[in-house]
Amino acid sequence: MVREQSSPIFAATLSNGLGVLLKEDHTAPIASFWTWYRVGSRNELPGTTGISHWVEHMQFKGTDRIAKGQIFRDVSRVGGTLNALTSQDWTAYFETLPADQIELSLSVESDRMRNSRFEAEEVESERTVILSERQGAENNPGYSLYEEVNGIALQAHPYRHMVIGYETDLRQITRDELYEHYQRFYQPSNAYIVAVGDFDTHDLLTRIEGSFGHIPSEVVAPRAIRVQEPPQPGERRVTIRKPSGVPYLRMAFHAPAAKSEDLVPLLVAEAVLSGGQPMGFGGGGSMGRSSRLYRSLVATGVARAAGSDASITIDPYLFQIGVTGLPNSDLPRVEQIIDSELQRLREEPVANDEISRAVRQLEAQFIYSSEGVTNQAYWLGQWDIVDRWARAETLPDEMRAVTADDVQRVAQRYLVEERRTIGWLVPSARSASGTLNEPEVNAALFAPTVWGIDGPRTSGSVAKGSFERAVLPNGIPVLGQDRPASRSVVMRVRVPAGSTRETDSESGLAHLTARASLRGSANASFEEINLRTDELGSSMTLDAGRQFAEARVRCLTDDFAEMVERLAQTLLAPDFPFDEVEKVKAEQLGAISESDNDTRSMADRLLRRGVYPDPNPLGRRVLGVRELVEQFDREALNQFHRRTYRPGGASIAVVGGFGSFDRALDSINRAFGSWLEPAEPQVTLDLARTSKSEERVQEAIEGKSQADLAVGMATISRGHRDYYALDIANLILGRLGLMGRLGAEVRDRNGLAYYAFSQIEPRTDGSLWSARAGVDPGNVDRALMAIVGEVARIQEELVTEEELHDAQSYLIGVLPLALETHDGVASTLLALEEFELGLDHLTRYPDIIAGITRAHVLDAAQHHLDLTRRVVAVAAPM
Repeated sequence: MVREQSSPIFAATLSNGLGVLLKEDHTAPIASFWTWYRVGSRNELPGTTGISHWVEHMQFKGTDRIAKGQIFRDVSRVGGTLNALTSQDWTAYFETLPADQIELSLSVESDRMRNSRFEAEEVESERTVILSERQGAENNPGYSLYEEVNGIALQAHPYRHMVIGYETDLRQITRDELYEHYQRFYQPSNAYIVAVGDFDTHDLLTRIEGSFGHIPSEVVAPRAIRVQEPPQPGERRVTIRKPSGVPYLRMAFHAPAAKSEDLVPLLVAEAVLSGGQPMGFGGGGSMGRSSRLYRSLVATGVARAAGSDASITIDPYLFQIGVTGLPNSDLPRVEQIIDSELQRLREEPVANDEISRAVRQLEAQFIYSSEGVTNQAYWLGQWDIVDRWARAETLPDEMRAVTADDVQRVAQRYLVEERRTIGWLVPSARSASGTLNEPEVNAALFAPTVWGIDGPRTSGSVAKGSFERAVLPNGIPVLGQDRPASRSVVMRVRVPAGSTRETDSESGLAHLTARASLRGSANASFEEINLRTDELGSSMTLDAGRQFAEARVRCLTDDFAEMVERLAQTLLAPDFPFDEVEKVKAEQLGAISESDNDTRSMADRLLRRGVYPDPNPLGRRVLGVRELVEQFDREALNQFHRRTYRPGGASIAVVGGFGSFDRALDSINRAFGSWLEPAEPQVTLDLARTSKSEERVQEAIEGKSQADLAVGMATISRGHRDYYALDIANLILGRLGLMGRLGAEVRDRNGLAYYAFSQIEPRTDGSLWSARAGVDPGNVDRALMAIVGEVARIQEELVTEEELHDAQSYLIGVLPLALETHDGVASTLLALEEFELGLDHLTRYPDIIAGITRAHVLDAAQHHLDLTRRVVAVAAPM
């Protein structure tokens, strides 16, 4: 064994070539264990594209010792979470779980490193699943453009094809080809382990050696990659015409590999163009409203979203710019504006304050990415793949050393017209209905590179910290957790100003009001606010859902007091400038057009309207009705804000390294303590009306490959005495392991869908239960029958003792994982407040769950999942 000590990360190499990186983090009693393989789509031969991703799927089909599906069950049983990811350069498997259960990771990963079975029937079953996954990607117009531009920009290197692979290859790859790929690349000398968490380094290293040290390497030697992309002789272009709610533009330039001295200056150039982007496995919120692309394209109302991406890869790849247009965006004008910004970057040195602002954002994102052991392990592992793990620590120093000359140099070298590929997606048709049920869809910018209270203050203990609660003079409860070792803070503020507060003539007004509140407040302009926020490396968002408008600030510790004040101004004193309101309105109309073209959004909208028929506002689309949104003006926003943005019903959660709860409370009280109830009476709408009989609704959308199916019904409130039993029933039905019984029946056994799961959306006045699946259009009825059959089965027979025990163990064990990040804790605190559970709820929770019996689960399923009132919604290709 070769060992290397570099504080705080311990590096070692076992005698069989397996690398090991260990980092102790005792913030919470959890650990994240990652097994990385140096294989991805980069290593695939022509005719076998997608094979690395397919092998990843097969790793869950069992070994001689581990039964099919057992990995998910075992990890869920101890309250852990797991996933697998494939990119161009790597495949990774991780489990984040209670630290005292890390032996499970050692057992699973050491066994499937060499012993996975590739049974012929399982290969064929998974072929259908992966084709469904491919169809789901094709449903996204932005993905189609991404694939075309990628394939044209790169002519020789295997980076040119998508990780998921081409459909023609996926239909022909054989079992033997999959197994040979597995045998060649899954071996210790081509792998390494990264673990971060609450463990002793020496003890864990000894256990890793015991589990992995005996595995031999190089049964079949991995192939070397010798392909080099030839120089691009001139500009390349592609135009796609297909049904889409809005136009898209993508521009790709050849860019250097991770080891190049030009990479970090290019990352800074990217931050100048579009702001500091999230790092790690989650990272921070997106920044960059003061960036050049945002100011020239989005702030001016030319496009709905714009950004850039400098990929970090083993071989030279692409620097890409993506723009999501508005329904009437002029793509030639968009392209001209991008050209102007790139020309300015090439010809004019970036001002020192702009460089400093870009670097500050990148440094802040680096700090945010260190929240939680999962993020840290991902970041270390990714850098060890593309270069060396030490750069995961030295990157901030490299970024601080970048000068304006460096940025101009890389812009002149890489961001030039003769080395670019431009893609346009021009909508050829527009579907007539459908809406988005989340605040914003922006997935088209970059297709993913990876596939998978009143009274005195009270307190409650949890994990290795404590929750605290106090009440401001105006009655707003503030909940918090101080994390002294952290250098960042997250604060969330909830106000009951969601779409359920709209009248029938106000559909979409809550969303518009929330978004427009960010466009200027307390006489500070949108540009001034953005400039200062980006200077601090902070982010501030405000979105409206169905029940709440929720604001979120993420900042470094030293900037907390200032960002609290800015957030209060945004919530309490928005200016709603006329020009900015019109721009936000155009963005909202663009989002409606995009969602009209999205099958998953359509199925969700149809389901909710069916479960909550008029006049129940819960069935209303959050983005609203196009004809109404077009008519809203500044005065409508002012009236809605005066009526709904009030301290009554508001709540605040703050988590991070703010020194002490008292210190954070002082800042919050100065900003929010004077907030008073408005004179306007609160509008109370009836949320009680729900579907009374079975209903099926279906809509068709042009240009799609996959159908989305949603089945649902109204059910009991979060405070109902049967809620915990129903939650366990739902967990067994559609969540536990690989999406529960639904996943086993619909996805795994019948190969009908890439995803099939169920969920409960809890509320204080009633909840929505639903099951979802993405299926081939010809399999919709079979998938529906399978879902209904599984619901009926859980109503007709007791769940097994093993299922109940697994569900209880998961719910109890997963608590520390939910509190891994600042954002996770803040969301938990707001939920505790919303449902009046008390700060000691997490302490009492294990006993509550342990008291649920099989009979309780059966009774809850029988009484609260009423199939005679189910609504079936289908959004399918035309």
